[in-house]
Amino acid sequence: MSNLTNGYNVNIRPAVEQLSPVDVSVQLYLKSIIDFDDVQGILSFTTGIRMTWMDYRLQWDPNGYGGLQTLSVPLSHIWLPQLFLSTPATDRSYFAESWSKATLSNTGDVVYLEMALIQSTCDVNVKYYPYDIQSCNTSFALLGYTKTEVNLMRLEESIDLTLYLGNSMWDLESTHVSVETIHGGIQEMLFTFNLRRKNEYAIVNVLLPILFLGTLNAFVFLLIPESGERVGYSITTLLAIAVYMTIIMSSLPQSSDPMPLIFYKLLVDLTYSALIMVVVILNMRLHGKDDNVPVPKSLVSFYLALTCTDCGGKAVSPESDGFTTDQIAKGWVESNSMNSVDAQKVTWKKVSSLLDTIFFVLFVVLSIISFAVFIAVMKVGA
Repeated sequence: MSNLTNGYNVNIRPAVEQLSPVDVSVQLYLKSIIDFDDVQGILSFTTGIRMTWMDYRLQWDPNGYGGLQTLSVPLSHIWLPQLFLSTPATDRSYFAESWSKATLSNTGDVVYLEMALIQSTCDVNVKYYPYDIQSCNTSFALLGYTKTEVNLMRLEESIDLTLYLGNSMWDLESTHVSVETIHGGIQEMLFTFNLRRKNEYAIVNVLLPILFLGTLNAFVFLLIPESGERVGYSITTLLAIAVYMTIIMSSLPQSSDPMPLIFYKLLVDLTYSALIMVVVILNMRLHGKDDNVPVPKSLVSFYLALTCTDCGGKAVSPESDGFTTDQIAKGWVESNSMNSVDAQKVTWKKVSSLLDTIFFVLFVVLSIISFAVFIAVMKVGA
């Protein structure tokens, strides 16, 4: 070793001609993705970083050293291209330690392999949560040298996944490696991770509760008005949606560009719940009206048209005592004289009960349709 390092200067690039760049090849061997904090935008993963280059000053004849062809030496004894993490999420940006060792070959080839826990920043886009795909870029720069002095090269177009163990929350769809030249001729190596969220957990714990809350809203119309619990039920459901919206907002990045579509869905449900509460209050006023107050003819016609089994959905005039024009023409008035009694017994409570049924069906259908449209938009967009 003393013969190799005799007169060796660790500060001088190992270039035969100083006008020629030193080629440094870099490869990442991904071990595991420990965590992806999509709220803070931090990707944490363990990986092996392998760098190889040629140092002509570290060549020797194996015959003169008992056939020795490889040798491990401390990094402090040789020239080292120091990589710098240019997308750090912590204060650790350098990875090579002075006590680490590199492997030398008698041909002058130098191989340095370092295992590291890397925490890198990532721009998170949760517009289509929980069907989102994230693209995270981890970049390394070689500071102190320009492209004309040290040339960064990729060994492969993608990260080596031979040792990859997988992640419980994210699927690693693909990776990519590229080299870019930034300001001042400094090179930067970019490692791209394309991650797809495993959405089973979010479907069970986020989407299905949204569907259930929206559907339960409409069941207020099935409560007996005399119970006095209708308004309380509506307010409780409204508050439940508001609290759930707050919980989901705390688990996603607080970003306005882009805004997660699930926030719009919850806002629609919140408006939908408030509308139900207004309808319930107005319908309760109808239910509580005095039976001595006459029901408007338009509401009587509406009630009879929907409840009359022989009307076929045709309009009914209150003056006809509950019969359609066709039925009067066919002489049904005498044979169905009981309908006139029914027409005279249309009360506010009956109208209110009919409206309860109509609004229940309407709001349940609207809830299911809005949820189906929301899922379809997210899947197509993602």
